[in-house]
Amino acid sequence: MHRNGSTSLLLSCLMVSARSTQPIHANPVRNNQPTTPALMAPDIFAPGVISGPANDGSPTFAPDGNTLFFTRSTANWGAILESHKVNGQSSEPVLAQFSGEWPDSSPAMSPDGKFIVFQSTRPAVPLTVRPKEGEPIPGLVSNLWRVDRLGSGWSQPARLPDAVNIGHSIWKPSIAANGNLYFTVIDAKGGKRLFSSKYENRAYLPAQPLPFSDGTTADVDPEIATDESFLVFCSAGRLSGASKDHLLIVARQGTGWGPVVPIRYAGDEKYGYSTDDEPRFDPNHRFVFFSTDRAVPVHFPRTPEQARQDVERLERWDNSNSNVWYLPLEPYENAAKNAAKGTF
Repeated sequence: MHRNGSTSLLLSCLMVSARSTQPIHANPVRNNQPTTPALMAPDIFAPGVISGPANDGSPTFAPDGNTLFFTRSTANWGAILESHKVNGQSSEPVLAQFSGEWPDSSPAMSPDGKFIVFQSTRPAVPLTVRPKEGEPIPGLVSNLWRVDRLGSGWSQPARLPDAVNIGHSIWKPSIAANGNLYFTVIDAKGGKRLFSSKYENRAYLPAQPLPFSDGTTADVDPEIATDESFLVFCSAGRLSGASKDHLLIVARQGTGWGPVVPIRYAGDEKYGYSTDDEPRFDPNHRFVFFSTDRAVPVHFPRTPEQARQDVERLERWDNSNSNVWYLPLEPYENAAKNAAKGTF
């Protein structure tokens, strides 16, 4: 769950063949730690543009990869930003048309690009009178809202029905190709579970918890494959020695789900594990993006030039706030599917 600029190439290679291992942004910064096929090192995504000095959430992409939306936040509030690829270069992120009146986060674009579902903390029933500054705002809840594509713009946000918004703390949506919705529910006691709501006959059915998420392991931030064959999420307490949110993956097994498999990567255990949140896939499911407070390792002693480069990077993005990193998805997807089949 996401915590509350120079121009560079954003997605110049996004439409290369599926499962390409080439990065889809300019100027990657690697952590220079040893890797193996089972323990790869992530790369920073669009440093100084999408990954900046504030807290940045993972992006959701339009089907052609030329537009993305993501959360940029402080400790207390967030807004949804938009960036485009223009003449092969990314535009500076700007406030999305539908965001900013209230604290918003975690945009999820439908696989066909026709609508976006996002989290927002606002009154469930729109206010008829704008309160004065400093006055309490009645009815504030964290629910999921939807905007529909209208030409080059978006509709006014509409709250999803009570079949989805089953409580006052609903977070991080993800949308399958058939319209089924996956999200996080935090109950009154602070338990965190993953739920899904099927979309049938142009309506959402009452949300149901996913069977592998019982509320005891603080599961958050589901990201579903478009065909619902696997799901990546975050959890605290499932990985031995890690009390912070960490990435995990689970694959379909018949009509249910197989074993939950940790997504381990080189350097993830540094400083007692990084906090990893908000996984997202690119349109071709070649990479898993995630928001994390990891940083590029700095080695001492260093030369004056190394120190200058480190400070420059710190000022652009590498300051231990949340940034967007990514990993090739295929090895982890295969591991989860093999676990579901009982083959390791």
